[in-house]
Amino acid sequence: MKRRTERAVTNLLLKWFRKHGRDYPWRNETDPYRVMIAEIMLQRTKADQVMPVYQLFLRKFPDPYALADAPSEEIEDIFAMLGLKWRAKKVEELARVLVSRYNGQIPRSREELLSLPGVGEYIADAVLCFAYSMNVAVVDVNVCRVIRRVFGVKPRGEARRDSRFRRIAQRLVPPKETRKFNWAIIDFAALVCTPQKPKCGECPLQELCSFNRAKRYK
Repeated sequence: MKRRTERAVTNLLLKWFRKHGRDYPWRNETDPYRVMIAEIMLQRTKADQVMPVYQLFLRKFPDPYALADAPSEEIEDIFAMLGLKWRAKKVEELARVLVSRYNGQIPRSREELLSLPGVGEYIADAVLCFAYSMNVAVVDVNVCRVIRRVFGVKPRGEARRDSRFRRIAQRLVPPKETRKFNWAIIDFAALVCTPQKPKCGECPLQELCSFNRAKRYK
């Protein structure tokens, strides 16, 4: 029963995404450097705000070598446009490590990605999925919110640190449409299953959702 519900959630989210999914320039990229820069900028920042800054950044610094050679002030000025000036230092460190240790290449292993400055679990998984097409769930607080509500899972501490959420997210990901599904659940969390006032009436998962059932029977 549980696996059937998970398969239904996957299929419904993919169907929803085909109609409502958002289009951003980084979603047309498989270059791991470009994917990584997008994900660094997208942390705690709205995608629409990131888009013009991301495009400017790549025009100025098209690869790790150009970024490693850039003056600190230029990098800071671009991140300041997102209110993230403090993140520029990590990006500088990242570029230097990529050039000195990896010949300007982005590593393909999760362990090596996590060793890079400024790269946490979410960014590492995003690079593996979106750049290297690996069958990896990309899990952040928004994805955890969808899982918590739909499946009625109560987190032990911080949800994204709770291994049960990652296991469920991984089971939801279809091997042949991994990238598309990860985008689907990200967009669904942003547009429908929002933190405040979720749009349950528009939700394709409402018949499967524990949160929605609890609301109806109050």
